Amino acid sequence: MASVLNYECVDRMFSIIRLSQIVVLKYAFLSVLVLLSYSVFSDNEAGSSRPYHHVDNGFINPENSFKRSVSTFQRMNFFRKFFWKGLVDQAPKDLSSHVMNKAGALKLLNSFIDSDSISWIGHSTFLIRLGDVNILTDPVFSRRVSPFSFAGPRRKVSLGLEISDLPRIDVVIVSHAHYDHLDTKTLDRLPNKSSITVIVPLGLGKYFTKRNYGKVHEVDWYDNIEVGDLNVTAYPAIHWSNRTPFDVNKSLWMSYGLSLGGVSIFHTGDTGIHEQVFKDIGSHMLEEHGGCDIGLMSIGAYDPREFMRGAHMDPEEGFVVGKQVGCKKMIPMHWGTFKLSFEPFYEPRDRFVLAAGSRARVLKIGETIPIARSLDH
Repeated sequence: MASVLNYECVDRMFSIIRLSQIVVLKYAFLSVLVLLSYSVFSDNEAGSSRPYHHVDNGFINPENSFKRSVSTFQRMNFFRKFFWKGLVDQAPKDLSSHVMNKAGALKLLNSFIDSDSISWIGHSTFLIRLGDVNILTDPVFSRRVSPFSFAGPRRKVSLGLEISDLPRIDVVIVSHAHYDHLDTKTLDRLPNKSSITVIVPLGLGKYFTKRNYGKVHEVDWYDNIEVGDLNVTAYPAIHWSNRTPFDVNKSLWMSYGLSLGGVSIFHTGDTGIHEQVFKDIGSHMLEEHGGCDIGLMSIGAYDPREFMRGAHMDPEEGFVVGKQVGCKKMIPMHWGTFKLSFEPFYEPRDRFVLAAGSRARVLKIGETIPIARSLDH
């Protein structure tokens, strides 16, 4: 009996230790998330000759941008709920209207191999084919978008296309430093690194040079880069950047426009709205790229609004920004891939379609569409 009691006591003791470890890991993880969520912006000095968004300790948003003011309590409350929802929330069982099966996605991709086309990999990752140039945006193929392998936002749906399915990549463009846009595991896995041209905001080039990518361009807002016949312009976005608690806004963030062969595309990156910035981008797109045929619009991760405003657009704001830029068609992105906030799974898509009407072109994850045909519908 004594032996049985001893074993029961030992087993109970180890159960308590395991539970304690989980609790400690949970709150350590929450603490890091709270630190990572602080977007500290300094004001530019009056009379400075440098651009407004350049400050002593990094970068700030364009003038007259919405300034986020979120208390530590609000942050802790958000991440407490976020941690729990991340454990229990699942994607809907029926994903047939949202994700292509892998065989179908690969067949569709290869059917447009000689056409200008766009493929949605998921979240903000697109394969864009213009002429003979293959462009990969914000490449993320990992299971999690987090500094941790054991915790953080996990992919809720399968990939329609894998890295091994892609054609030779010529250009990689990354909008900013956050883990759901700059994924070093994916950067490690991309083949033919030495032949890839990279375009990234100021401060992010090191992630590519250390991995022996080809030509790496660090760009400021309104910088222009030509890669053969491809023309790329870095534009402002209303957001922030960091990868640790110690590098907040040390690197820049951007949206961008690109064009080749009479086709022009705008990618919002992550952004909030602004009264003037996107109108100015639209004017520049018209002059430099012949307008905007297709806008890739970030419309998810907006709830709770008081926490996300100033960093992410809601679906209606995404449509407004697309109109300001002058995009003929708009493809919604940054939804239905990772759980980053609390809105229902399909709500971003449904609200965006309601707002944008015939200008909305919703893609399934893994789907490829020919650009010319999409503009005709």
